[in-house]
Amino acid sequence: MRRDNVVDRCAICECNKAYVQKDFNRTLGVSIFAAGALLFLICAWFNRLVEGTLVWAAFVVADWVLYKHLPDVTICYKCHSQYRRLAPNPDTQPFELGLAEKYDPLDKRAGVEHPAAEWKGR
Repeated sequence: MRRDNVVDRCAICECNKAYVQKDFNRTLGVSIFAAGALLFLICAWFNRLVEGTLVWAAFVVADWVLYKHLPDVTICYKCHSQYRRLAPNPDTQPFELGLAEKYDPLDKRAGVEHPAAEWKGR
């Protein structure tokens, strides 16, 4: 990290590849989606498709509001360290599957490095 409060490399593993995503609990997000789907199905069961569509619309609006107001988090591809409340790095892009596979910590091939493997119990 530089003086500008920007992540340019990981403080734990020194990897210079990171990605940006919204700082949101995935379990909570799936739970919200499941609740919306369940409410829609209940409305559809009672032949209330207009109300069901309004339920979906309310969940879409709530999701959009969360997306706009939640801060970003920068995550290291190699050790999955998370960096919050930092200035955005213009070089850091959203998640890329190809880079994630390159730095996959679950890859068991010989010669693959993963500095956080010791403290994660792997």
